[in-house]
Amino acid sequence: MNIRITWLIGFCTILLLIACNDKSTQPFPSPAPQEAICGTIQGLTCPDEDQYCDFGVGQCKVADAQGICKTKPTICTREFNPVCGCDGKTYGNACTAAAEGISIDHPGECAPP
Repeated sequence: MNIRITWLIGFCTILLLIACNDKSTQPFPSPAPQEAICGTIQGLTCPDEDQYCDFGVGQCKVADAQGICKTKPTICTREFNPVCGCDGKTYGNACTAAAEGISIDHPGECAPP
């Protein structure tokens, strides 16, 4: 009788260990991947060439500005809401600047050179 109980306890322990190590049955989903960080004093670049480093409005001239890698849009509206890009060029709207991979320096047209 003791051998059967010992065997049963050992078998249940093995099943429990196998079930606990199976990652596909975890009760909580894994967290979503974080957006990649770019820029900074290290000059980090985005991992994908279809992305650009979005520094946020007005952060162009900050030497150690930290940005977030965002996917360049492929379709933009023709809405005219000019923005000045970090490259000193005026774009028709924020989407067209992003499509070119350019962050926004400020709303409105850029000052003439």
